[in-house]
Amino acid sequence: MKRILLKSLIFVAGFFVGLLTPWYFYINYVTDTIVQDQWDIPSIVYARSLELYEGQSLSPEALSFELDLLGYQATSYQPKIGQYNYQDGTFLIVTKGFNFPDTQTKPQTISLSLEQQKITAMSPQLARLEPPIIGRFFTSNFENRRPIKLIEIPETMVKGLQAVEDRDFKNHHGVSWLGILRAAIKNLMAGEVVQGGSTITQQLVKNKLHYNQNSFLRKIHEALAATLLESKLSKAQILESYFNEVYWGQDGKVAVHGIVEAAQYYFSKPVGRLSVAEQALLIGVVKGPSWYNPYRQTKRALLRRDVVLKSWLETGVINQTEHDTAKNASLGLSKSRQLKTDFDDYMDVVKSQIKQQFSLPDLKSNGLRIFTSMDPYIQFKTTQTARKTSDWLDTKTQSAILVSGAKNGELLAVSGSKNANSHYNRALLAKRQIGSLIKPMVYLAGLELLPGFNLNSSIEDRPITLKTADKKTWQPGNWDNKSMGSISAEDALVYSRNQATVDLGQKITLPTFIQFLRQMGLQVQRNTHPALFLGAIELTPFEVQHLFGIFSSRGANQYINAIRYVTDQNNQILSRSKQTMGHSLSVRHIDEINAAMNQVTLRGTAKKLTQSFGLPDPLFGKTGTTNQGKDSWYAGFTHDYLATVWVGRDDNKPTDYSGSSGALILWGHLFKNL
Repeated sequence: MKRILLKSLIFVAGFFVGLLTPWYFYINYVTDTIVQDQWDIPSIVYARSLELYEGQSLSPEALSFELDLLGYQATSYQPKIGQYNYQDGTFLIVTKGFNFPDTQTKPQTISLSLEQQKITAMSPQLARLEPPIIGRFFTSNFENRRPIKLIEIPETMVKGLQAVEDRDFKNHHGVSWLGILRAAIKNLMAGEVVQGGSTITQQLVKNKLHYNQNSFLRKIHEALAATLLESKLSKAQILESYFNEVYWGQDGKVAVHGIVEAAQYYFSKPVGRLSVAEQALLIGVVKGPSWYNPYRQTKRALLRRDVVLKSWLETGVINQTEHDTAKNASLGLSKSRQLKTDFDDYMDVVKSQIKQQFSLPDLKSNGLRIFTSMDPYIQFKTTQTARKTSDWLDTKTQSAILVSGAKNGELLAVSGSKNANSHYNRALLAKRQIGSLIKPMVYLAGLELLPGFNLNSSIEDRPITLKTADKKTWQPGNWDNKSMGSISAEDALVYSRNQATVDLGQKITLPTFIQFLRQMGLQVQRNTHPALFLGAIELTPFEVQHLFGIFSSRGANQYINAIRYVTDQNNQILSRSKQTMGHSLSVRHIDEINAAMNQVTLRGTAKKLTQSFGLPDPLFGKTGTTNQGKDSWYAGFTHDYLATVWVGRDDNKPTDYSGSSGALILWGHLFKNL
């Protein structure tokens, strides 16, 4: 009997040792991962920062849009940090400050007056707002987080978290048995679960291990891990890890983790500038980010905030005055999330260009800061224009629009579709024949390569028959089925004459023209058909933007860039955008082509812009149409902006539109709004 009992005891002891030993090592491993935690930090992509100075062209609508996008709150009183007041043409703004690569700006008060779309008076003389966030590069788990030191978090928030979630935090060793007993009594009295007994340390373990079931075994596991973790980290380190790890809500498919992103998501503020009311709301949301979501459950979130404030008053975290002020405050949520602004198409360009310099793992985990040239207001207007394609044309046509700085080649806005839910970015991906958009390049090649040729030279707009490489004959025709005879090269370009352009092309020769286009940065494949002189080449709208950027910048820019510079987490610049020139074009020749493209908008195929839309001269541009209206193009510029518009059908079927009746309509509406 004794032998049987002894064997039983040895078996039971061995069983528990065999069970508990690997369990202990697993818990030890889990706590070590928390101690050594290195978070994947997504890279942030910013739009350009709005610079303000006297004489700058700016409308009240554009400035208000920018401020709302940045999460500034409009007020009728004296504004505080992150607020603005607008009355009778005068803005009073108190900025939030920002850590720019060249300098760290502190919050400051800006006063400026606007008249006739310009800043007429301003104090200080020069200022800039912080750049809006337009996107991030996430890892596969889509967690948004940026770490912060405990010392940078307001003291009321640090003490307030303990007052609400774990009043015995300083005294227990990971598990508060008193808290568990207190919660059990309250739950029994209520007849339901109204309070949990988990400590902050236990919640940290739960968040880290992504527990989603309240089983007894899980509670034991959580308690043991919390106890062991308290022997490895100080109380301050546990609080810091908690504030950086805890889940605060969901922004679409992106999980908002950590106090830094929570403050940005709900209030568009840095943590250090959260008011007591805002701090209390965030601490209250921790209990149930979905249940207390202030954007969807306003009353519920407000009641929860007031419960937190009452707890803070009872425990001495805040005084009566602070309590009363915070309780009477509105939620004050940022409006930036409610603005219907789509940055996805622009982000496609950023992704395409940034991958040439940085690897995806670096972008997803190293917390880089990518500063772009995107103008949020111009992006908003561009998106609006694309959305109205069906209103101005028909329901079967699609559109793509790009806008860049005319002189510097910086990409300001992109719309790849008229549909808000489209995942196909036509501006970047759709290769379509460009038609007469090629003609300015033909005439520029003539100026560059043919001795004695200028735009006053005569060329022949007459029927012409050519033999192609496959021994077939080709007879180009004009859009009006007429021929004008001997005309100047300028008139041939202004009136988009096909026969005259081919006549000039024959003088240049096809191989020479192909080499010329390659020097302009176009990847032209081997082409033996003279229809190339009339645009029988497939380019994306983005490639067309590159092409016309040569004209708008007078040869200074050959490539359109979205990215200005990239910094690391320490704000050190890692790379800057560079313009590399593959051409040596004459500025005088470019100016001659630009003068002709100005005439296109006054008396040529784009005269509708000045005559119907009433846009002010000077305008420059060229229409483009392919056979049966399958592609309608207009690429044009002012002294400030260059824009390319494409209109057509995804199935490449004919449309009723030419360049002047299709794409030009969208271009005209866009520039009228700008």
